[in-house]
Amino acid sequence: MTNRFLLICLLVFFTGCSSREKDIVGLWRTDSISNYVNGFSFTNNTKDAHWSYFDYRADGTLYQRRKGEYRKSRYKLMSADSLVYTDSTGKAVNGYEIIDLNAKSMVLKKSQQPYFSGRNQKLYEIRYFSKVIPQGK
Repeated sequence: MTNRFLLICLLVFFTGCSSREKDIVGLWRTDSISNYVNGFSFTNNTKDAHWSYFDYRADGTLYQRRKGEYRKSRYKLMSADSLVYTDSTGKAVNGYEIIDLNAKSMVLKKSQQPYFSGRNQKLYEIRYFSKVIPQGK
């Protein structure tokens, strides 16, 4: 009975991770960005040419596209709720908590450093994305 329970738990865990890896692959459009700073929040949902598209490839390559230019990096799902961007040497450069990820939408949260010295400061950014579905699908 215990071995069966353990097997079921492992199966559920690994299925969840592979589902996240499958869901993240594709082209994502930034819909809005919310910033929270010590009790105050601001949401920017005004789309312009400065907003990026993120093209996650199955091989772990990430292309960030903006205004006809692109930046290549790598990404890695560290767990079901943790996404890390790395440079060419594999060093982590940005880390995000995955709040939601499914076939149509993604929500990422990034904690930020306090502006001032002292305790009890809470700063983070939440980015909302929608998957760009190629026409004809």
